Amino acid sequence: MMPKKLPLFYFPPTICWVDDNELFLNAANLLFKEDYRCISFVNPKEALQFLHTYQSACSKINFTREFIESDIFDTHDHLPIDINISEITQLANTSSIQNEIAILIIDNNMPGMSGIEICHTLNHATYKKILLTGQTSPTEVVDAFNQGIIDKFIAKDQFASDKLQQYIHELSYQYFCNITKHILAHLETSRPSVLSDRVFIDFFLHWCEANQIIEYYLINKHGSFLVKDKNGSSSYFIVMSEHAKDEFLKLNDDAIEKIEDILLKVAQGEMIPFFGIGKEHWEFNYDDWNNYFYPANIIQGREKYYWTTSNDKGGTQ
Repeated sequence: MMPKKLPLFYFPPTICWVDDNELFLNAANLLFKEDYRCISFVNPKEALQFLHTYQSACSKINFTREFIESDIFDTHDHLPIDINISEITQLANTSSIQNEIAILIIDNNMPGMSGIEICHTLNHATYKKILLTGQTSPTEVVDAFNQGIIDKFIAKDQFASDKLQQYIHELSYQYFCNITKHILAHLETSRPSVLSDRVFIDFFLHWCEANQIIEYYLINKHGSFLVKDKNGSSSYFIVMSEHAKDEFLKLNDDAIEKIEDILLKVAQGEMIPFFGIGKEHWEFNYDDWNNYFYPANIIQGREKYYWTTSNDKGGTQ
């Protein structure tokens, strides 16, 4: 099913495994360690103690702040709705986020305490929970799923690894959607965002897959991202909606005599600007503008979107 929203940032999270079968844990870590950081516990009580003291790295970051009148002129990083987009962008260089637990995978049949019992005590945790069961799923497992105590359950059989791959991918995405949905709601206070347009979401996720992108972080209110591929190389996916393009042209209509060629190409949808992270167009001399405009491609969604990519590391990081 196509997701309704795009998270404002995504990176490979940590998976926490709890299973009294050490051989299974070793096999699971070998299978998933290339794509995710894994921590594991053989003793359920030790796992519970750790999880009760665990604090999300992302929850410690304040993505909002008090708005002051002078900030109305700095519309790139700070919006009047109190969202500090630069804090999202800086996550790309924040090593502590790699410890962010998005998925708990726990065996139900363990001595002393069942997986369902542990999940009940962690009912208010933000991470997603996958329960590993026997060949059959008893009523209590189905009830736990229906009550939202667990998010998925999987029988430990020959198909378990394939299902785990699928569920980990789906639930990781859901996790980041959930922890950023309130920020997106603020971004959409005045008008719908490209980040909730299913046509754009479908395009962007397929583009990420085709280019082996495994991390992305919002860098401006238009829906542009700093992206990282599986080799750690960074680049930028830049997007500008038709509405944003028109607003840009209005703001610069007094410069038509100085940069007519550039503005004409923007008006025709042939080029879009990217001045770097944390930079605005008015910070640059018109003589230098040619360095910050890129050929545009078009996505027709809820409205027309213009997009491009750049390896330019201009602007502040």
